[in-house]
Amino acid sequence: MQKEFYHSGSPRVDHWEGMWSSRAIEQEQEACEIESPPRDLFLRYLREGDRVLEAGCGFGKWLVYLARRGYDVTGIDSSELAVRCLKEFDASLQVEVGDVLHTGYPDGSFDAYISMGVVEHFEEGPMDLLREAHRVLKPGGLAFLSVPTVNLLRRVVRRRLRNGINALPMFAIDLKSGWAESKGGAVGDAARGIGSRLLPEAAIRALLRTPRYRHFTEYRYTADELEGFLRESGFDVLETVPHDFYGSRDHSAGLAMDFPFLAARGEPNFRLTAPGRAVSRLCDSVSPWIACSSALCLGVSLRRPAAG
Repeated sequence: MQKEFYHSGSPRVDHWEGMWSSRAIEQEQEACEIESPPRDLFLRYLREGDRVLEAGCGFGKWLVYLARRGYDVTGIDSSELAVRCLKEFDASLQVEVGDVLHTGYPDGSFDAYISMGVVEHFEEGPMDLLREAHRVLKPGGLAFLSVPTVNLLRRVVRRRLRNGINALPMFAIDLKSGWAESKGGAVGDAARGIGSRLLPEAAIRALLRTPRYRHFTEYRYTADELEGFLRESGFDVLETVPHDFYGSRDHSAGLAMDFPFLAARGEPNFRLTAPGRAVSRLCDSVSPWIACSSALCLGVSLRRPAAG
């Protein structure tokens, strides 16, 4: 598994409220038509009359999509902003503020459970959420679970590139803020020269004045890790598929997030530039797993999980 962080100048940053305030429900709905892996699984496996819970529904992309197709779907999310916007968008939606770890629903309340990009955000790991999902599902109930994955480009290219880029300013700061000054003679002179070339003096002064805080964002799991978590929490695995915008060759969440220069600026739903589309087609021609943003796993609840 791979642990991801983001950096800010504040010890307390409301990351989720900022994210939801920058998105639109209409754009979320447009994404449903090109985000084919979950859409196809939902339409293939969900039956008319199934009662469905979407835990961590956010701006309700799949909640709205499924409700408009006649499914009995309920959404919960911890963001009051997201829930309020959904109610304003469509007052008939069954959505409420809630805790995905403690939903409050009785055992065996639902036929299906959907969690798209939620479980990875718990630093303590996914098991509490998965046990709660198992609890509220009927025997034989379905769990659709998607998490960011460690694809080949992330493992081989992006992680090493990012670590190298991130190391440059910190190396320069170390050289400028005391380490080089503590060295004498030719070693100190060489260190100070390297530091000066890496970053301008003004940039280093600004970095030194501004405290930077690391905030946990998410884990990225391999498909095997995701399947293992599901089995440990009482599910059997039916299918695991690469999850990205495979209904359109012009969009890729994986490439747009990992290599922003391939993303079209100002375009919604991770639309790519012409070079980005070329890279996407090349990767997909070899395997859709190479650059996909997430792994999507379908599990079936067949037994009670072990206590713990």
